[in-house]
Parts: sequence; structure tokens; C-alpha cells
Amino acid sequence: MNRSKIVLIAISAVFAILVAVAGVMAYNQHTASVKARKGRDREFRDLEAVFHDDIFPSATNVAVLCDNVQQLGETRDSFEKSLSAMNVPAPTNVTASVFMQTLQDLVVRKIKSAPVVEGKRSVSPNFAFGFERYLGPSSRMPRDSEVPKLVQQLRVIVLLTDEMYAANVLHIQSIGREIFEEGGNAEPVEEEDSGGRSRRGRGRRARGGGEEGESSGDKALLAPISTDLYEGQHYVLRFTARQDAVIDLLNRIARLRYFMVVTDVRMRKLGPDVRQPVNPGEKEGDRRSSRRAARAESTDVVQEAEAMPEISDLPPAQRLMSGPDVDPPLDVTVELDVLNFAREEK
Repeated sequence: MNRSKIVLIAISAVFAILVAVAGVMAYNQHTASVKARKGRDREFRDLEAVFHDDIFPSATNVAVLCDNVQQLGETRDSFEKSLSAMNVPAPTNVTASVFMQTLQDLVVRKIKSAPVVEGKRSVSPNFAFGFERYLGPSSRMPRDSEVPKLVQQLRVIVLLTDEMYAANVLHIQSIGREIFEEGGNAEPVEEEDSGGRSRRGRGRRARGGGEEGESSGDKALLAPISTDLYEGQHYVLRFTARQDAVIDLLNRIARLRYFMVVTDVRMRKLGPDVRQPVNPGEKEGDRRSSRRAARAESTDVVQEAEAMPEISDLPPAQRLMSGPDVDPPLDVTVELDVLNFAREEK
């Protein structure tokens, strides 16, 4: 009897456990099915809402997008207008004869108005400002189709010349412009060297190119700069100036009303960095002779310094042997691009 009860109790306990496990599993399955059904119903409602919604954006969104498009258009128009305001004017009603007369008058006026810096005029009496083919002995009339661009170049060169005058450059050796006219590739160009002598050479066809040994200051028959957004012209200025004048000129170019980009600046000193000390008791001829003798005998600089008195009575201009006040002038070549931006036609 006791054994039968024990077996019955054990079987009842096992059965209860199995029922409990089956109940838990049934509850989990029911919960999962309810959750899946709710998710399915939710997705169905979302899909149904999308199906019944209007495919076009709301009026509010359309208004916002239209306002954004209008603001972007106004910003672009303002930007194009600002860039176009810096374009070099190119009049189309100027004839070749009027251009030639204007060119000759401007060249005469610019030569007469050239400043005298350190006892020498900034340009030579026969300087042509880059228009040798129209002012030389073999000059010719330009074509009517070439006149607008020539007027642009004349405006730019006059402006650059005024800035070089204002910066007090010592001497303008050459001004190079883009030669776009028919037959321009075969034309030799005139240029003055650092001593004021003129020489003839043939310009480079591409910027930054040129054969080895070619002078960096040669006026270039330059290829035009043209893209869908802008059209540019390249200019080369070669002149002699002091260091302060070069810096002043670059700052002046940066402040001009036209869109000018300086692409290259090359400088070379035209004399030694340190000059010989001056003896106040010597005359000019004696000083030259003593300098030649010093160079010929290769006198030691240290011995010369020891021979000088510890405290000099010379004025500062004669005591200085190096520095901005006594440095030799610089042979400078400045290359720059002048860009004209095209406005989109509407």
C-alpha cells in the first residue's frame, strides 16, 4: 500500500511538471503569434495608408522648395553680377582707325607722364607698351574683329602702367601681352635689357615653357586662357625696381577693379649685396680707383675692418654697406592673368 502510494505520488508529480511545461510553451507560442499578428496588422495599415496617400508633396513642402530654388537663383545671379562687374569692357563700336589714333595718343601721353625716379625716366622715349606691331616702322592696321580685344588689352596695360608709375619703379623694360591677331606667331618682339638697350626675340607660345637659356622676361606670344566659365589673357611685366617698390606694386595689383591673378614673380639683383665702404677724404675718381685696386689685390675684409676707426664720423648713408637703403635694384618679371567671366544667358 505504501509502495503504491509512493508510485502514484511520483507519477502525479511528473504529470504536473509536464502539464506546467506544456502550459508555459503554449503561452509563449500564443504570445509570439499575437506579436506577429500585431506587427502584420501594423504593416498592413501602413501600406494601406501609403496606398491611399497623395503621391504629390504637400503644399507646404512645395512652397519651401520653391523658396530655396529662388534663393539659390538670387545668390547665383548676385555672384555672377559681382564677377561680371570686374570684367574688362570690350566695346564693339570702335573701328580700327579710331583704335590706332587712341593708341598713339595714349602712348604719347604715358611716355610724357612717366615719372623720373632716381634721376631717370621710367620708360624710354620709344617705348610701345606691348603694341610694337602697331607703332613700329612696319606697323599695320588691325582687323575690325580684333579691335574689341585690343581695346581690352589697352585698358589693362594702361592700368598696369599707372600702377607701376605710382609704385615708383626705376625702369619699365617690357610689357608682354597675348598676341591673338592673325600672323602674330611670326612676329619678333622688342625688349630692353637691364642696361636700356633694345633687342629682338621671339616669344614663348605657352606659359611656363620655353627653351633652356631663354630669357624669363621675353614678351610671350601667349596662348589664350579659355574655359566655359571665363576667358582670360596673360600679361608679362618686366621692370627694374627697388624691393619696396615691388611689394607696393603687387599690393596695388591686388586692389585693382579687374580680376587679376599674379601667377609668377621672378627677381634678380643687379649688383653685389655688400658695397665697399666710403672714405670721406677721397674724391669720386679716387674711390673708384681704390675699389678697383681692392678687387685686384683681393684685400681681406677683416683687415679692412680693423683699419677703420672704431667710431666712424661718416653720415649713415656712407656708413651703410648693406640693407634696403643701399641694396642694388632688382630685375623683376611679373606674370599675371586677367579673367573675364561669362554670364549665363537665360
